[in-house]
Amino acid sequence: MTTKAHRLALILPLLFSGSLYSCEPSGGGDSTTSETATSHNPSPGLVSKNNPYSNPIYPLVEGEPAFTYIADPYVVRDDDGTYYLYCTQTDCNAPTTKQFVRGPIWRSNNLVDWTYAGNVFENYNPTWGTSGAGVWAPTVIKVGEKWNYYYSLSTGGDANPGIGVAVADTPYGPFEHKGKLFNSEEIGVTNSIDPHVFYDEGRLYMGWGSFGGLITLIELTEDGLGLQGGLEYQKEHKVSLGGYEINELNNYEATFIMKKDGYYYLFLSTGSCCSGASSTYRVVVARSKTLTGPYLDKEGRDMFGPNRGEAVVVPSMSGAMGVGHCAITTDDGGNYWMLYHGYDTTGSHKDSRVLYMDKLLFDEEGWPYVEDRKASNHETLPGPYIASLEEEE
Repeated sequence: MTTKAHRLALILPLLFSGSLYSCEPSGGGDSTTSETATSHNPSPGLVSKNNPYSNPIYPLVEGEPAFTYIADPYVVRDDDGTYYLYCTQTDCNAPTTKQFVRGPIWRSNNLVDWTYAGNVFENYNPTWGTSGAGVWAPTVIKVGEKWNYYYSLSTGGDANPGIGVAVADTPYGPFEHKGKLFNSEEIGVTNSIDPHVFYDEGRLYMGWGSFGGLITLIELTEDGLGLQGGLEYQKEHKVSLGGYEINELNNYEATFIMKKDGYYYLFLSTGSCCSGASSTYRVVVARSKTLTGPYLDKEGRDMFGPNRGEAVVVPSMSGAMGVGHCAITTDDGGNYWMLYHGYDTTGSHKDSRVLYMDKLLFDEEGWPYVEDRKASNHETLPGPYIASLEEEE
C-alpha cells in the first residue's frame, strides 16, 4: 500500500506558466526545478485503472460537467495532494450561478473532476493598470508558508500591460492583494504578460513575455513580492531567453519552464490564440543545460527567430484547434500531465477556449510531446494515477 509520504515523494517537482492577447470571454504547486528524474524514458509511469478522463474537461456543477470558458490554465498541487486550477478571468458557475469572475479557483483530488473553490479578486478590483484591463494568465506558487498568485493586467493591444501579485495562507485564499510588481515601461519589456514563477537552486525567478517583446527572466525577492535588488537592478540584469521584437503571430508567449534529467525545458506558445476553429496556436519546446540559456530546439536553433522549437502539441481538426498556454504537473505514478486550452471543433462551443489535458511523453532523446502531437478529444483514456483511488480496488 502506498503511504502518504511515499505518494508525496512521487510528485516530481516542476516549474510552472500565459497568452498575448488572452482574449476575454464574452461578458466581460509547488514550483521548483529540483531534479528527481534520473533517465530519459519514453515509457509512461503507472497507469490508472480508476480515474478515466475525456477532453475537453469541464468543471462540475451539482455533480455534472458544465461548459466553462477556460483560457490560460495553471495548476498546482497542495501538500495534502489536492490540485488547484486557475485561469484567465471568465464567466463561470460560482458556485451554482453563472457570473463573471476575475480570478476563479477550482479544486480537484484527481485532476479530472473540478469544483469551484473561490475567487482571488472577490474583494479587490485592480485599478493600477490601463483602464478596462482584465486579469489574464495567472501563475501560483508556494513560497515558504504562503501561496503567491501572479497575474497579467492587460487589454487587447495594451501599450503598457503589467504584472501584479497577491498572497494567501492557502491556495484557495482569501488573498491579500499587493498590487503591481511592474509594468512594461518600468521593466523595459514590451507586452509584459504571462508570468511564470518558479524556484531554481533555492532562488525564485519569473519568466514572462509575449508577442512583440522578448521572453525574459528576472530574479524575485525571497518572499516573491518584489524584485531582487530592486526594479532598476533587475531591469539592467534581466536575461532574454527567446522571442524577437516584432509583433506577429510567429513570435512566442506563455512561458513555462521545468527541469528534468539535467535539462531546463522552455515551453512556449506560438500562432493565433483567439480565432476560434481557425486558431493556429500550438506549444513548442526548446532546452538548455543552464537556466539562462541558450535554449535550443531539436535542430539546434535558438528561440530568437520565428518558426522554431520542437512541436509538443499542434492544432488538429480531429483533435482541437488553437492548443496552447500550457502548465505541467505530475501524479502519484510518476506521470507528467500537461493542461492547456483549445477549441473543441466537434462540440457545441466551437468558438470558446476550453480546458484540455493530456499525458506528456518523452522520446528517446528526452524531448516532450503528447500522443500524436494532437489533443485527445471526446475519447475516454486512463487519467492521472492517484494513489488513493487505486488503493480502493
